[in-house]
Amino acid sequence: MDDSMKTEMFADLNTSNNESVIDFTDNLTKLKMRKSQFNLSVSLTPGELSAIFDTTTAQPKSNSEIRLHNQFLEVLHTYQISSPLQILEILQYFIDVCMDTLSILKDQHQNVDWLEHELNTWRLLLTLFQVQHLEPEEIHNIISDRDLSDALFQEDQKLKGIQRIVDWLEHCSAESIENEFMKNAKIFSDEEIAWPNTLGQLLKKELIYQSSGTMVTQLDPDAPSRQSRSIHDLDQVDDDRLLQQVFVEIRCGRLEKAQLLCCQYGQFWRSAIMEGWRLYHDPFYRPKEEQSSSDEVLGNPNRDIWKSCAWKISSDPKNSPYWRATIGILCGNIDAVLPVCNRWEDILWAHLHTIVNVTIENHIQTNKTNNFIRLPEKYWEYKMTMNDIITELKSNAKLSVRQEAHKPKRQIQQHFMTNQYRELVNNMVDWAANSESDPQFLRFLAHLILVIRWAGIQHDEQAANSIIQKYIEVLIPMHDPVLVAYYTSQLERTSQVTIYSKFLEKMILPEQRSSGLKAGEDVKLPVEEITKRIVETYRNRFNYTASSTDLFSEITNDDNELISALDWIIYYPSQVEEAFIQINATVRNFIAQGKIQAARLAFNKIQKETMTRLVNNANIDVEKLMKLDMLPISGNTQSHVLEYFAYKCYLDAEEGFAEWFHEYHQTKPIEPVKPLVNTEYSKKLIYEHNMEQYQTALKNWKQNVSSSSQIVVEQLFNLLYFPGGWLVDQKNEDLSRREYFELLRTICIPKIFILLHTILHSAERYTECIKLAGYITDETYKFYQLFTQASLKKLLAKIAESSVCLMESSDQQLDPWGF
Repeated sequence: MDDSMKTEMFADLNTSNNESVIDFTDNLTKLKMRKSQFNLSVSLTPGELSAIFDTTTAQPKSNSEIRLHNQFLEVLHTYQISSPLQILEILQYFIDVCMDTLSILKDQHQNVDWLEHELNTWRLLLTLFQVQHLEPEEIHNIISDRDLSDALFQEDQKLKGIQRIVDWLEHCSAESIENEFMKNAKIFSDEEIAWPNTLGQLLKKELIYQSSGTMVTQLDPDAPSRQSRSIHDLDQVDDDRLLQQVFVEIRCGRLEKAQLLCCQYGQFWRSAIMEGWRLYHDPFYRPKEEQSSSDEVLGNPNRDIWKSCAWKISSDPKNSPYWRATIGILCGNIDAVLPVCNRWEDILWAHLHTIVNVTIENHIQTNKTNNFIRLPEKYWEYKMTMNDIITELKSNAKLSVRQEAHKPKRQIQQHFMTNQYRELVNNMVDWAANSESDPQFLRFLAHLILVIRWAGIQHDEQAANSIIQKYIEVLIPMHDPVLVAYYTSQLERTSQVTIYSKFLEKMILPEQRSSGLKAGEDVKLPVEEITKRIVETYRNRFNYTASSTDLFSEITNDDNELISALDWIIYYPSQVEEAFIQINATVRNFIAQGKIQAARLAFNKIQKETMTRLVNNANIDVEKLMKLDMLPISGNTQSHVLEYFAYKCYLDAEEGFAEWFHEYHQTKPIEPVKPLVNTEYSKKLIYEHNMEQYQTALKNWKQNVSSSSQIVVEQLFNLLYFPGGWLVDQKNEDLSRREYFELLRTICIPKIFILLHTILHSAERYTECIKLAGYITDETYKFYQLFTQASLKKLLAKIAESSVCLMESSDQQLDPWGF
């Protein structure tokens, strides 16, 4: 179809200028669509997209190729889809981005087959969506064949879509050959007349080469057929090449160029034959007020006669296959076209062109009363649909065509042509799984899914989300939170939390975490659920085992990661209560393992400001609250605060004991060594001086130890007699949390009694050591229930030692209980 006809047929989508505007107004939207460098024709080489699953040597990724991820995201960030027409603009921007990148990659001599395919597919989608979403113009005063054709295209959206696919295929072919040597028409002949060697031999000129066969005796166009003779051998070679190029121009949708090519080499009759297919239009039948000075009569008023003759030409086996194909595509004789079509796109073009030809002819003859020349029955027998054509391509006799039809690049296009979106999405899931994580192919698939979704097309949402997730997997190693956040936001809420938390949890630096959360906020991800999930993931990642063997177990890298992860849960003030829950849970895990230092680091994540936000009451004195001077706090808040202070009490006690233990065993002054009897007098003086210093230091040490002992003892007793009981929460409805509390009580309470005995015994406070047995058996607190038989036996043995020491050290006669 020539350029002028296409311009007239699709006047509602004028794409001739680099910048054009489409006005479309409804009750909600007036959209100004930018059509920068818009052109339906793009390059589509025979081996296009073979690099999607290419096994050849991989080329290094250029910066331009990698930037495609961000450039596509910038397009999506620009628009909030509120009308179908905005999809058209997004597709146009996708095209612009691909075109710019394609130009750069070509300059860098990179493999661009994959990008040419993608660009080509985006343009196909834009063409098809334009047909669906743009309002057709009404045709009034139908007076000619061309008016009937225009009206049919406006009424029949399906036929209009097929014609747009034909145009798309023609433009693809045009760009694919634009740089080939066949563009130079002078290769067809040395002279610009028809059959110069035949003419020379007939005129008995001296030729370098005489024809080998029986040559025509006349030079009219019908002479070879009429006389059953051939033209000169050299002319035949040139003729074959010329006609092949003429068909190529027709295949590219450049009818006028094909005609010009024939005229350039003296074959004007071929140009005239190709002119006969045009639809007749006489504007002077319109009312005078609708006429203009530029109007002219166009087309062939006897097109039915021309089509009947053209059918005979295209069916004549004596003619060149390419000439038969050229005339066959214009008159609708597909049997004459298919023999020269060896590629998927060529066969599809031939079939779709024939559908349009037959449909228009049927419409004209149905709506006009003229006495038309009867066309061959075979012309009217063509009834193939789009689905039939796709099926034929997949089972074509040519192996290369069958293979091409089953490649992902073609299946995507085929599914869009046939509106089989559910099957397309299901196939895309398989391709995404088998694409060996090709980032660009996954990007392409993911954006296809978004376009399908925004267009309101029914499809399998679960399958679509799996494709987007696959794309996110290749984005995560790029460490770009803006990219990951946006595409995560396109998933359902559960997947959003799972995927984005997995992405954020690897961030360590504060600025990284801040930017990650900011990116999530910008696309309305549930960031509070995500931060909670991060902490829970770290908590559940390690298999904690309760242990009470070491007072201060070493902090591991895993512990440091968990402690660092707690910063996520205190990022948002609104999550203060959840922060208490997560940090309390982390502290109890560390305590169960005996990792007091790790527990303290986790505990310190809650600051005074956090406590103030939690109680959320200006009348509550947080300072008093921190001293366990409990004021009324109701509900779950009280439970969290009590647990928090229970851990504070335990950590203070453990750390106080550690300091006392260090002071008692490591800071005690060392007594000077007493010199021998016969030692020099000067050394004895030095010894006496050192002894005086030692006695002073020992006295001070005992005072300090006694003071610190008393403080630690008070801390330990504060824990034992914690208000309401240490880690006793009567309002705790969480069964697993209650069980963990009981576990910690069985670990920590016996240990506290051991620590108390150690300090009291070391301070020679034997009577108080013996009283510990009474505390254990007190029915009010029932501490004995928390002891195992072994731990109780061990403690009672130590108390027995204290009892012996009491009897030995006392001047009074005391029994083992200190009486």
